[in-house]
Amino acid sequence: MKRSILTASVVVFLLCFSVAANAAARSAQSGGDSAQIDGITNQVVGQLWDRTDYYWHRGDYPRIVALDRIITQADPHFLEPYATGGWLLESMGDNKDAEAYYKQGIANNPNRSYMYYSLGFFYYNTLHNYPKAVSTFQKDVKVADADVNDWKMLAHSYEHIGRIDDAVDAWKVIKHRYPTAPAVDYNLNKDLKLQAARKAAPGPQASAAR
Repeated sequence: MKRSILTASVVVFLLCFSVAANAAARSAQSGGDSAQIDGITNQVVGQLWDRTDYYWHRGDYPRIVALDRIITQADPHFLEPYATGGWLLESMGDNKDAEAYYKQGIANNPNRSYMYYSLGFFYYNTLHNYPKAVSTFQKDVKVADADVNDWKMLAHSYEHIGRIDDAVDAWKVIKHRYPTAPAVDYNLNKDLKLQAARKAAPGPQASAAR
């Protein structure tokens, strides 16, 4: 039954997509616009997205991922399916595909911080690959819609690889841009103390002399 439901959804999508493609060709020939085609595609995508909730409550994660892939194929700028699909792939232990799917989301949406955050958090929290997390969050905070959470993850990633000076700089940026953000003073002061302790510690030559 579940297989037939999913198959039916895919068939409906493909039929509607085919209709939309034919309509687009006719519209182009007649000089019309593509609003009607976009409407059809959006309606089908919305129905498939709603269907993922049905499978979520049944714990059928592979089918959700399959639908997420269909949805993002139809609408590459719909961000949430990349995030949910990647997270579910992680939960099923398929980190390679999860990473690839997050990267696909970035490639299709290079100006959206949400996609960089998803990939960066995957490196940070799942793979514990902090150098990759740093490089991803560095790109993330340069995107126009980046917010305090993107900056916080960059600072924490710096901390994990021992780049305390960079972490301090990041916390200072956060404090300046988001003065009411929680936990900023605590983290900034913590790293400032660590930074001062490192500067006060004897260098290799002084240690050798002792």
